[in-house]
Amino acid sequence: MTSRRLIRAALLAALSLPALAHALPLYTARAGRTCDNCHSLPNTWFDPPEVTQRKCTLSCAGCHVDPGGGGLRTTSGRYYAASTVPMFGAEHRPLQDQTREVMDLFRNRYVDQPSSQPTSGALIPADHPVDPRPPGSPPPDDGPVFGRPALHGSSSMAWLDGRYGQLNADPLLAFGGDLRLGWWNQSTVFPMQADLYTSVHPVEHLTVLASAGIRGRNRGLPLDVPEGDDQDPVGVKDLWLMTHEWPALSYLRLGRFLPIFGTRVADHTAYIRRGFGLSQEDPANRVVGVEAGFSGNYPYLSASAFKPSSHQARDPFDVADGWGTAISGGYRELGWQLGGSVMLRRRPLEGGGDTTDYSVQWGLNPWYFWQGLPLTYLGEAVYGTYQRPLSGNETSQLATYHQLAWTAYDGVVLRLRYDTWDPDREVKDDEIQRPGAGLDLQWLPGFGTSVDGRVGLPAGGNAGADVFVQLHGYF
Repeated sequence: MTSRRLIRAALLAALSLPALAHALPLYTARAGRTCDNCHSLPNTWFDPPEVTQRKCTLSCAGCHVDPGGGGLRTTSGRYYAASTVPMFGAEHRPLQDQTREVMDLFRNRYVDQPSSQPTSGALIPADHPVDPRPPGSPPPDDGPVFGRPALHGSSSMAWLDGRYGQLNADPLLAFGGDLRLGWWNQSTVFPMQADLYTSVHPVEHLTVLASAGIRGRNRGLPLDVPEGDDQDPVGVKDLWLMTHEWPALSYLRLGRFLPIFGTRVADHTAYIRRGFGLSQEDPANRVVGVEAGFSGNYPYLSASAFKPSSHQARDPFDVADGWGTAISGGYRELGWQLGGSVMLRRRPLEGGGDTTDYSVQWGLNPWYFWQGLPLTYLGEAVYGTYQRPLSGNETSQLATYHQLAWTAYDGVVLRLRYDTWDPDREVKDDEIQRPGAGLDLQWLPGFGTSVDGRVGLPAGGNAGADVFVQLHGYF
């Protein structure tokens, strides 16, 4: 098969696969507009701690145990999911969001609320007790989290009790899960994701995390394996040990993980992810290695060295020939962000071949600068070299991603999106453009729906459009 036919087949496959929600990077970009998005008490003091001791962050580690984002949520992430994200059922609502309730459309009631933005004056003195419960009270165990680190207690860099209502801020055990069901055009409902997560935090500065689940599908049952497919339908996805909660939110982890590179959108079919071997549903995209980094207030940096994972999910530490490394860094301010990534993979041709990828990511949150403009924009451009699968000759590809989100009301987000992909820069008329629009409705804490429509416009013709609906439940 010629390279042109291979590329066209890849384009058709990309068009035929559904998109997932685009939420996680959006949250990091827009959360800086108000401190009580993430916790119930203000985060400023008369004598604020030095920068390396601050727990504020707009990186993925603010809401997820995984420093790269996705999966099990931290206490801050669970609080954000219960207070800022849902349309109904929020126990706490950020002050600036209390006039953005959908029900206000029906009861015509708007109440002026004071701003919760940080001011030049402090809100809590440095010696103010952060935990309002009586001394000696047992830590709260709120559903999927239990206990306290068995030895040495909580680190000074751990999340603090009392800052998240009645949530246990630093649990010994934590559990979570994500379930996504999809409907695509005229197909039946099919499972897209069914993952379970657990972490154990036995002592100060040490956490072990494991996640397992089904392989993402776009049709059929999760246990149906196509003939000739040597990958297990269910298996371990992540399994690593991490020492963390050090100054500047620095960490070191060892095990199986998805390397940090670019913007980790939850859309498995995004060209900036699937085109560069970073989609979450494929076990072979995980690696086995070591990673170190920090994500303080507000620069971030991570670096990893790894061996590629094999295609078998039954042994999470079974590695293939070759090696790789990835570096990501940048700055996430309250109203904007800018970052870059580099990843090298050196593998046999049958294992994916050699690749060198470069990414630039950016974001702008006008909502931070003006509360009457609840818009957030995210973008990324990725360029990389790779080897053609048959000849082994080197070529290159380029992909871009743009998303503009309007948070109309609490739990109601409208999105415009525009993707491009040139899968082989040396081949003419193989480019594809994909505009789209979507609506996210987060009905309750832990439950939401999304509707996406998009149009694929290949340069060689054969344009196609699709509509995709998903249900997402998580805890």
